[in-house]
Amino acid sequence: MQVGFLEFRENRFIESVAQGLSDLETGSIRVGELAHPSPAPARVIIDRVSFCDPFLRTVVRYWSRAGAYVINSPFFTPTTDKLSELLLYDELGILHPRTVLLPRINRAEDMRELVAEPDWSAIERTIGFPCILKPVDGYAWQDVFRVETPTALRSIYDSLSDSRTLLVQELVEFVDYYRAFCVDRKDVMLVRWTPRPFDQGEYAEADLGALDGIQGPMMDQTARLVGAQGIDFNTVEWSITRERRPVIIDSYNDVPDVRPEKLPPRAYQWIVERFCACVRRKLSSGERNMERAPAVPSDPRSGPG
Repeated sequence: MQVGFLEFRENRFIESVAQGLSDLETGSIRVGELAHPSPAPARVIIDRVSFCDPFLRTVVRYWSRAGAYVINSPFFTPTTDKLSELLLYDELGILHPRTVLLPRINRAEDMRELVAEPDWSAIERTIGFPCILKPVDGYAWQDVFRVETPTALRSIYDSLSDSRTLLVQELVEFVDYYRAFCVDRKDVMLVRWTPRPFDQGEYAEADLGALDGIQGPMMDQTARLVGAQGIDFNTVEWSITRERRPVIIDSYNDVPDVRPEKLPPRAYQWIVERFCACVRRKLSSGERNMERAPAVPSDPRSGPG
C-alpha cells in the first residue's frame, strides 16, 4: 500500500490523517515474525509506537532500509541526549537554561577512579535555587523535580543517581509558554501551552499580540532546529520571560501529542492538513530516511503562525 499506520486503534489523529489521504491506498500495519528478506508493507510508514517497543523499533529500521520512508525517522535520537542537544542550541543561537550534568553512581562497577563526586558548591553557584532536576533521557515528566534547596537536591540525587543520569538546570521564570508544532521541517504553528505533569497540561490559542517582535524568530529557530535534527514532525517548547526573551525548554518529541479534544480546533486542523501534505510530498519525492541528522540549515523557512 502507499501509506501505512503503525499506531494503536481508534487514534483520532490517525483517523483524521486517513480521511485527509482518502484518495490514497492506506491501512493499519500489524507485524509478527519477520524473515529476511522482506519488503516494507508501505511506501510511507507513519510510526507512532515503535519508540516504546524494541521489537517494533528494529522492524521499522529494517523497513526503512528496505525502502519505506518512515515518519519520524527510526534512526534519529535527539543529538543523543538533552545535554548534547545544548550544543545544537548554541550553534543556532537559541537561549536555553544553564545546565549541569550530574555523575551517575554505578553500583555494578566501582568507577570512583574515573567518576568524581559532584561539587555541590560549584553547582549552586552555577545554577542557583530553586532549580529543576530531571533525567538526561527523560520523557513525559518522569522523575522531574522542582528543587528548592541544596539539601533537597542532594537527597533526590542520592535516591536516583544509581538508576538515572540526571541534569540540574536553571529554573526559567516565565510569563507565557508555547508549544511550536513543526511539520515537514518548515511549517510552524505556535500554540499556547500550560505545562503540567500527568497529562494535565492545557492548550489555548496563541496570543500573537503578546508575541509581537519575537514570533518570527521563534518560528525560524524552530524550523532550523527541527531541520537540523532531521525529523519531519516535532514539537518544541518555548518559555517567554518577563523580558520577553524566548528560552527553549524542550526540543524533541518523537510522537507529538495531537488530540482534537485538547488542541484548539484551528490548530488541530492546521496540523492535520500540513501533515497530510508532508506525507504526499514524501510519496512523490522518493526521499529516504537518513541515519544521521543533516547539517544546520543556513536558509530557515517557516509557515504561518
